Amino acid sequence: MRRLLIFIYAVSMILTFSFPVAHAQDKVRAVGMATIYDNAIDIARDKALENAQRNAVEEKVGVMITSVTEVENFQVKMDQILSESKGFINSYEIISEGKAGNNYKVQIEADVGTGRLRDRMDAIDLIMARKSKPRLIMIFSEKAQKDAIAEAAMSRYFLSYGFKLVDAGSVKKGKVRGGIQTLGSDPKEVTRIAQNYGAEIVILCKVEVVTKSYKMSDVKMGNIEVTSNDVTVSGKVINGDTGEVIATDSKTRKGEIKFAVEDAAKDLARGMKEEILERWSSELTNVATVKLEVSGLNSYRDLSCFKELLALKVKGFRQQHQRSYANGEVELDVEIKGNTQSLADDMAAIALGSRKIRILKITQNKIEAKLLP
Repeated sequence: MRRLLIFIYAVSMILTFSFPVAHAQDKVRAVGMATIYDNAIDIARDKALENAQRNAVEEKVGVMITSVTEVENFQVKMDQILSESKGFINSYEIISEGKAGNNYKVQIEADVGTGRLRDRMDAIDLIMARKSKPRLIMIFSEKAQKDAIAEAAMSRYFLSYGFKLVDAGSVKKGKVRGGIQTLGSDPKEVTRIAQNYGAEIVILCKVEVVTKSYKMSDVKMGNIEVTSNDVTVSGKVINGDTGEVIATDSKTRKGEIKFAVEDAAKDLARGMKEEILERWSSELTNVATVKLEVSGLNSYRDLSCFKELLALKVKGFRQQHQRSYANGEVELDVEIKGNTQSLADDMAAIALGSRKIRILKITQNKIEAKLLP
């Protein structure tokens, strides 16, 4: 009972320090390491850097707990606290880095806070950097002036927060199966477009304007015809790798069409930015889902062995869900505490008997691989 009370007190202290008023920050030095496979130093470096960042956050939270007392199930409670408090790093400096035998080692000095990532605008660049600078493409259902106004307003907003945008002009000129208007109901076509134009995030947008006319009576001027405009800008945020819908929203404004469209579009962009950052924040501090497509399987027994090896060999593995299997090809959703590169790094070291795995393609949320003969 005494340990439980002490732990509750420690957690309350952490939450107290995490309120925006305090913005408590400390510089913490932490080390991250990752194994180098097949001389892929760049992959090992990214993995070691992310490991160092997480270690810095864990050290900050861990010191606050262990300075009071030792707590049972420390790591379990540590993970819960990190998940709930959205532990994050505001900035960091690499102190040293380099090969250490068959590993890559990175030491950083990090400025650590314990608030929610999206509550701090100075952390946005770091979130996107840790997500490998995802690119965003906006596709509007029409080519009218109102759509151009909305696109310009949303583009300015996203660019002001450091997002990288892909020009959708070529998409509008090219061939889209079923037409741009049907993209919202065709996830495969969305992923095809995303891959062709190098975008990890796709936003499908629509602008609707309803103009109403009515008469007002005036003693001096007689009947006056008045018009009003209701403008609605709606959007759907889609993961370009998987076709998964991340968020949907719409904003409505009244008034002169140009200004109403701009206001609604900017408000929509603001809400979508929050949804995207919240999603990335959750993936960085919790569990991410990676779509894994593997070919070259000779039998269902090969598939069973491969899935067993994933569970045993992949660091941060949580669970996997089989979506399809046909003609030696399997599609899996793999949940890991890490990112796509770390999963690919671990997969490259897996062998099914004497057969090795070749990584064919890596994107932010998807890996394509082949089991060699």
